[in-house]
Amino acid sequence: MDNEYNIYNETPAAENVPAKKTVHVPSLVLMIIGAVFALMFILPIITYGCSIPSLVMSIRRRKTHVTLYAIIINIIALVLAVASSVIGVMMQTGMMNIGH
Repeated sequence: MDNEYNIYNETPAAENVPAKKTVHVPSLVLMIIGAVFALMFILPIITYGCSIPSLVMSIRRRKTHVTLYAIIINIIALVLAVASSVIGVMMQTGMMNIGH
């Protein structure tokens, strides 16, 4: 008799089935909010407030959840937020004039 299958329902035995990886919902929600504000180039403080906690949660749960895409998107959102912040400071200090 083959030990790989359970005799009652013909499915693989529980010890042979890998654990299903799921998405961590709070990290996903914060990632989406941070990415939207980063892409609109407005209020980078919202992106910082959402993407940094989401990145930390994604890194802490990378062993049990599918989080590689969340880590990548959060890093991209943070880079865009930093670029937006730098451009805003340059415009306020007069180092960069747009349209004049």
